[in-house]
Amino acid sequence: MKHFVYFLICLLFGLPVFSQDTNSSVALPSDFFAGALESAKSSDDELGTQRLVEVKSSELTPSLSLSTSFKYVNNPEKNSVITRKRDGTTLDLSLMLMMGLGEYGIGDDILATPSIMLMHMRTYNDPVRDFGDEMRLFDVDVQIAGLTIPFVLPDDYTLSIGSTYVRPLSFRDNNKQISFSNTPSISLSKILPLENGDILSIASGFSYTLSNGDTLDESLASSGLPASLITSIVTPSALSASPFDLQNGITHSASISYIKTLTDKITLTPSFNYSKMYYDQGSNDGREDTTYIAGVTASYSVNDWLNITSLANFTSKETNGNLSPEFKDFAGGFTFAVNHSF
Repeated sequence: MKHFVYFLICLLFGLPVFSQDTNSSVALPSDFFAGALESAKSSDDELGTQRLVEVKSSELTPSLSLSTSFKYVNNPEKNSVITRKRDGTTLDLSLMLMMGLGEYGIGDDILATPSIMLMHMRTYNDPVRDFGDEMRLFDVDVQIAGLTIPFVLPDDYTLSIGSTYVRPLSFRDNNKQISFSNTPSISLSKILPLENGDILSIASGFSYTLSNGDTLDESLASSGLPASLITSIVTPSALSASPFDLQNGITHSASISYIKTLTDKITLTPSFNYSKMYYDQGSNDGREDTTYIAGVTASYSVNDWLNITSLANFTSKETNGNLSPEFKDFAGGFTFAVNHSF
């Protein structure tokens, strides 16, 4: 417990982190858990509703998805320190429930298709134990709940509004809640069918993240850390504050993807994503993080309920702040997903 709390203090205040088994320092970005939210978003239908349907129905349409993915990551600690760059592996297990809340016509040209999503994902870092128990400190559960209301507009435009709640937990520490965040968002996307049968999808949007969690004083109450160590790391005024508030800010994102159907069962999708977050709280006020992700996925539909996907992503993050390092990372692997619609 005390090692985990010490890690959180150093992570949130940009201080060196020391593992249990080594004196080498590591520094993790403040967006360490952001991948979980991206995984949840990537599980949505990329194409959305393709055309308007004159319908007004409140029928619920639930679906369940169980997936597992194994990935190679060349920079698992998301660290810019050269001596700490080393490759690793991660194993993700996730269960997601999607519930369509019906289709509602608005006038003659607009169709609203609201849905809710509940997801629980567990991440194991270094499941093959190349580094012993060193990476167990970063294993985490993430619970995600989201409400999305897409409005299908004429000319293949879709306006989506919604909000996503994210709650990371330390399952190795009696499911202790690490923090929580709520992110309302709005985005506009357009589908461009091409003459060769391929599809180009573009999207842009804004979101605002509201993060919170225990104050440092509350987190340290049961940590067992010596008082002298605590006061040497943070000031007394910081103990009464919630450092997770530092993660508040607005994000602008834009993406483009090219969806190519190779066969009835195989789809190839290269994509590029850009996002920029403007922080507005405390010592992070004025900080800007810019993230670029270029990737490609190849999806094979074995049958109606089983899908196999291979993926490769390159991520580059730039920042003008000092509480989170810049880094570059490559990840590649496979995902097996079982889906069932009721």
